[in-house]
Amino acid sequence: MGFRNEVLTYNQKHQLISEGDRLLVACSGGADSVALLTFLHQQVDDLNIEIGCVHANHGLRAEESDEDERFVQTLCQSLQIPFYTKNLDIQEVLQRENGNLQDVCRRERYHFFEQTMKAKGYNKLAVAHHADDQVESVFMGLTRGTRANGMYAKRSFGTEELIRPLLSVTRTQIEHYLNKQQYTYREDSSNQKDTYTRNRFRRHIMPLVQEENPNVAKAIAQWTQQQQQDEQLLQKLAVKEYEGIIVSSSHDSLSIDLNRFQDIELALQKRVVLLLLNYLYPNEKLWLSHSLIDQIHNQCLERDGSSEVHLPKGRKGYRHYSTMLFSFDETNFSAPISTTIPDDGQWHSVGSDLRIKLCNKDDAFCFGTGWYVTLEPSELPIRLRGRLTGDRMLLKGMKEAKRLSRLLIDQKVPRHTRDAVRLLVTQQGEIIGVPGVRLGARFTTQPHDGWTHKFIIEKESNYA
Repeated sequence: MGFRNEVLTYNQKHQLISEGDRLLVACSGGADSVALLTFLHQQVDDLNIEIGCVHANHGLRAEESDEDERFVQTLCQSLQIPFYTKNLDIQEVLQRENGNLQDVCRRERYHFFEQTMKAKGYNKLAVAHHADDQVESVFMGLTRGTRANGMYAKRSFGTEELIRPLLSVTRTQIEHYLNKQQYTYREDSSNQKDTYTRNRFRRHIMPLVQEENPNVAKAIAQWTQQQQQDEQLLQKLAVKEYEGIIVSSSHDSLSIDLNRFQDIELALQKRVVLLLLNYLYPNEKLWLSHSLIDQIHNQCLERDGSSEVHLPKGRKGYRHYSTMLFSFDETNFSAPISTTIPDDGQWHSVGSDLRIKLCNKDDAFCFGTGWYVTLEPSELPIRLRGRLTGDRMLLKGMKEAKRLSRLLIDQKVPRHTRDAVRLLVTQQGEIIGVPGVRLGARFTTQPHDGWTHKFIIEKESNYA
């Protein structure tokens, strides 16, 4: 099957492109994205679509980066394709955040793409991942111990959709297409460096795998497609099992039959637990840790006695022999709640002339000097509450938690203001900081391995 027919057949099978679509094509100037841009340009009339081109200049290779931009712009001018570009100040972001270069580049690049789609009215972002990229993604996932279902042909992207029209063809097929069409492209010199994980896989692992099986890309493409289909089937089965274990439900509680749960196939049980959590937190995107899922799963496998499990946002699970009751009641905290601090990157007043902002690692707009911490999903959202007798907090360099009453004295907090102090508390009740006084042992002033969130605390009077 020729390049054109294979790509069009794949796109039709996965319903990637529809009549009337306005596609924004991400083009770096490399072989893959040039092939995607020129191929879609050739199909504009047949598919009845519109296309535009977007290019992100990361500015990391000096003149070479600018030459990439000029190359893509010239190509678009010759094909009469709308062209959008932006110089991304990656170095400034890296200096401010001290983050991972590839993660920062990807975040800033895709943020620009999403902004362009909204501003110019495009409904799909087309990217040039191909079959060899799929192989690399699968092997990288297996190496990291994460899910290895590979990249999907399409996924949601903001309020719109991201598609991968070239996922069925190999790099060799792409290069053959470009040579036949007499299109030139740019070579990114950074692709020859072993600094990046994907480059190491591409340069050292892939040649060995291809030596064993020259058609490995096609084989992995078929395997990932089967994996993704299996995942969809398992999810449908999990929904059916979930509906069968419900004993009762109301606006503030949900109870399940544990005997029925334990009869569910093991491969489906944790999927059912995820459905339970989705019911408990409707319309919310929770970052659920393996530990939280395992905790609930283990409780659902118990048969004797009674126990209680604390969930994010004040929910609780009560197990009594063969029944598990999940409560929506948030009134069972052991300490008074002043407010919660969502990780939405917004400022929140916490009293004592202080304001606080909590951002997650993926927030592209989390600017300013702050304190970095690793938080599990089960610990969120962070709560603010007043002091209670016996409160303690672990400080850096100490083996045992220190009494807050003693800490406030040591920090010379005036007696008449101590009752106004607010504590940062996780959903498990651990005190991790006292804004304006002292933060606990879990915080660092610079990003550390595995950090997930950043706190920024400032005087409100400075911004009045």
